[in-house]
Amino acid sequence: MINLPNKRQLDELITCGQLNTEQIKALAEAGVKTLIFNRPDAEEAGQPATAELQKQAEACNMQWVFQPVMSGQVTDAEGIEFGKLYETAAKPVVAFCRTGARCGCLWALSQKQQQSGNELVNKMKQAGFDMPDFFKRLLAE
Repeated sequence: MINLPNKRQLDELITCGQLNTEQIKALAEAGVKTLIFNRPDAEEAGQPATAELQKQAEACNMQWVFQPVMSGQVTDAEGIEFGKLYETAAKPVVAFCRTGARCGCLWALSQKQQQSGNELVNKMKQAGFDMPDFFKRLLAE
């Protein structure tokens, strides 16, 4: 089994924290077809460069999607865009950022037209997300 930081499952999407090139290779070997990266370059010192991660994904014949989103500032529009990217991606898909929380928020926002706020909050809690402020946002809409 591949050790992924903060791995969580939301419906068919797997979210996790920052990946390195070896983990990307292992995911490709496990059959993952697409990676969605939601972290801007240079967000944190020591973070792997996006170009390096993309190069590894492409060398493994994976689809690479880069949608940089600022931590704690996820917008509804970014969630809608994430949904479009996910829907057109080859499955299975892993989305990652620093901790995986941003990807979870993007997924939830992408699902607002199909699922109620209560359903989304429950799914996120069951997956292990603990984001009271974001949950309030989902429930208020």
